Amino acid sequence: MSSHRLFVLQPLETGQTVTLTDEQARYVGKVLRCRVGDELLLFNGEGGEYSAQISDISKTVVNLTLSDGHDSDRESPLAVRLIQGVSRGDRMDTVVQKATELGVSRLSPLLSEFSVVRLDAERSDKRVRHWTAISRSACEQCGRNRPPQIDAPCRFDDLVNEEAAEGTARLLLMPTATTSLTRLDIKPTAVEFLIGPEGGFSDKEQERALDAGFQAVSVGPRVLRTETAAISVLTLAQALWGDLA
Repeated sequence: MSSHRLFVLQPLETGQTVTLTDEQARYVGKVLRCRVGDELLLFNGEGGEYSAQISDISKTVVNLTLSDGHDSDRESPLAVRLIQGVSRGDRMDTVVQKATELGVSRLSPLLSEFSVVRLDAERSDKRVRHWTAISRSACEQCGRNRPPQIDAPCRFDDLVNEEAAEGTARLLLMPTATTSLTRLDIKPTAVEFLIGPEGGFSDKEQERALDAGFQAVSVGPRVLRTETAAISVLTLAQALWGDLA
């Protein structure tokens, strides 16, 4: 079975012909160097994946015929929502990519008092589309068939007014917290992590998060960059309560 996987925004069904155009067609032909008769795995985010054989290929169009469907489920038993302060440059791209690989089910970009990045509605929509493409690409690589939900960037005030589902552990990552994540006496099936941008959260924001039910935790004595903090806390959470062995 081919190891090359592609996300497609199309319904999938055994016997169906799927047509790829533009960037995806060029990727299959020029990057993967596929030929007629080669097989790929296709998924559309609704669960499962399909074997597909190339029946026709050109520079701009690739036709594939779907054969067997596979009910492959590689989602973590731990439902993780990452509420991540939006950072500049490619740092947020790294967070989206690695969070997807580490099994996050929902990613909520957050704009806070010390956020360097400022987004209007148009730029927010563009960023969400960009992050969605990154998460789908990460799913192609890591084997997930369900890309995480990626929310539009929200304001801190809106976040703290939300109510978490019953039984959800709400954890605020703080370097000065006296409680270590690995020492928490909990076994949650759902968890929300709140992580600040490059400049962290203001004292007022930290207080408001604690008042809203978040518990302050740390992952060690060193101050981590925002993207490193996200990767570290997600890795620990999946090892403690999820499926990372």
